[in-house]
Amino acid sequence: MSEHRYERSLSIAAPAELVAQFFRDGEAWYRLNPEWEVVSLDKQGDSHILKIRYERSEQEAEYCRPASADFSQGGGTITLTGDPPRTIALTLSPLSETQTRLDWRESFPEPIDTARLAELNLWGDATAGYLAFAARKDRRARLARWLLDRFWLRLTPTARRVGLLIIGMEGLALLLFIAIVIVYRLIG
Repeated sequence: MSEHRYERSLSIAAPAELVAQFFRDGEAWYRLNPEWEVVSLDKQGDSHILKIRYERSEQEAEYCRPASADFSQGGGTITLTGDPPRTIALTLSPLSETQTRLDWRESFPEPIDTARLAELNLWGDATAGYLAFAARKDRRARLARWLLDRFWLRLTPTARRVGLLIIGMEGLALLLFIAIVIVYRLIG
């Protein structure tokens, strides 16, 4: 059987202990995935029962992350048993007290199409960004993380994309309004 690998390294502005705890807990990490919607997450001790719906195919899958998942401060393997099964190997290397290198490896039975590759890269980028907020202790970072956890990550990936589109269009409308007011003041 042929194997197609996805490998990526990220520099994360967070200490290795925080990054390891983030992956052990899993909830925010599952919800950051732009490829699927988390339908339900049931935590039973250290094991996780995760029911998801893939956005593009509308296929539902149920994954079980066993309690025996070994994830330490140096990394580990996250095995999501289900259909299709996924095994993600994550290696954490502290670069400094506030920087961690994350090496991400995953294998797929079929070639990785461009859309899925983009989603995997976005998942990694979203993980790095979330952890950068989690590592900061100032009030704005805590507020941003609370808003992410409470509202943004509860939305489906499609709803997040639509939300960003609406925010962008409203920003453009505001800029157009300001330009019209400036032109009106200059002419009038």
